[in-house]
Order: sequence, then C-alpha cells, then structure tokens
Amino acid sequence: MGNVNLIFKALTLDKEAIRQLSDPNSNWKLISAFITFLLGIFYGFTSITINSELIASFETPVLRETVVPGLFLFFGIVMIFITKIGFSLLLWAGARGFGGPGYLGVLYRNTSIALIPSIMALPAFISLQVGAPLTFLMVLFLALSITWMYLIFVKILEVTQSLVAWKAYVAMVLVFIFFTSVYYIVTPPST
Repeated sequence: MGNVNLIFKALTLDKEAIRQLSDPNSNWKLISAFITFLLGIFYGFTSITINSELIASFETPVLRETVVPGLFLFFGIVMIFITKIGFSLLLWAGARGFGGPGYLGVLYRNTSIALIPSIMALPAFISLQVGAPLTFLMVLFLALSITWMYLIFVKILEVTQSLVAWKAYVAMVLVFIFFTSVYYIVTPPST
C-alpha cells in the first residue's frame, strides 16, 4: 500500500515521493513495469472501443472475438512501451543538455508515473489516429493530460537530475517540442 501512496503523491507533484521512488534499492522496477503494462492494456482497450465497427466487420468469430482484439491489446502494450522509451531518452537528453547527470535508469523508471495521466488523453490520441472527430471533452482531457504530464516530468527532472526549476521547465518544453515533431513525422496524416 505504501507504493500506491507514493505513486499518488508523485502524481500530485510531491518531490519527496519522486525521490523515494527513484531510490535504486526500492522494488520500483517491477511496479514501473506493471504500470507500463496496465497503461498498454488500457490503450489497447481504448483502441478496441474506438475501432469496434472495424472489428465487427471481420467475418469469422475467431478474428472478431480473439485475434483482432488480441492484436489491439498487444500493440497497445508495445505503443506505451515505445512511448516510455522515447520519453526516457528525451528526458535524458534534456537533463544532459542542461547540466544534469543523466541517470537514464532512474528516468526510465519514473517515466511510468508521468505517463499515468495519459489515460485521459488516449481517446483523443486514438481518435486522431483513426480520423474520428474530437469532442470538446476529448480536447479538454487532452490539454489537461499533457499539462499534468509536463508538470510531472519537470518535477522528475528537478529531483532525479538536480536541475533548478527553470532549467527543468525549459528542458521539458524542448522535449515536448521534439516528441511532438517526431510523432507527426512518424504518424501518417489522416485523409
């Protein structure tokens, strides 16, 4: 129960909680991997929900009920894992660029915490990928999610990389700009 409380405190931008979760002697590696897995499952289920018409269009029940939903779940886990790696490397580059030590392992573990608010933005992200219209609520949750993630990442940089606040904020602006540009380069435009 103590780890769950630490995670909630870290989500509320508590520097001491982030410091405790960054301790290399904690069992945080397993918890971080579990959070990443759960986020991937959530991403997969959201993809299944948004693509329900496509899934229903398959002729055989095996494809409709097992194979295609299983693929969505698998690729949801893969996408969150890739996102976690990408953010970790960008955080590392931002930390190193602004004079931090660049502890990649610590950043990698803590990225799981910062990705938790992405749950609110997943419907908007997936709708954008499939070309579905965004509702006002989706846009609102997308903005809240990105802002919350940004603030958590800043606190992670401050605590784990010993950056002063302004350097952490600037580093994260650069990380977000780079991540967004890569996302739009890799993601094909919807027609």
